[in-house]
Amino acid sequence: MKPATITMLRAYLLTASLAAAAIQVGVLASIGFLGISEDVFTSATFRLAVLAIIACIVLVVKRMARAAFVRALSYDYAVVTDAPSRKTSVSPVCPGRVLVILHLLLNRRPIEWVAC
Repeated sequence: MKPATITMLRAYLLTASLAAAAIQVGVLASIGFLGISEDVFTSATFRLAVLAIIACIVLVVKRMARAAFVRALSYDYAVVTDAPSRKTSVSPVCPGRVLVILHLLLNRRPIEWVAC
């Protein structure tokens, strides 16, 4: 596999695992504070629902990252530095830098790292 593909897959897995961790915290809180039975969370229906929720969260985060990237381009926080390779330079003072970098990683676009 190409390094760019591996980096893209890592970005997707990181996003999905953070979504799963947030769902897990919600499940533990509902068991502890609301007294919901653990049997509810072990059913196949719940597992399928969680899978669908994780996929939706990944898609929403991807759209948010794209919006941050477009915004960063419009305000010159991000600049495509080299047309053939499509390298993108992101300013260290960009307000949505994390989302812009996530967008670049999810779309296998090369990043030109600048010194802070």
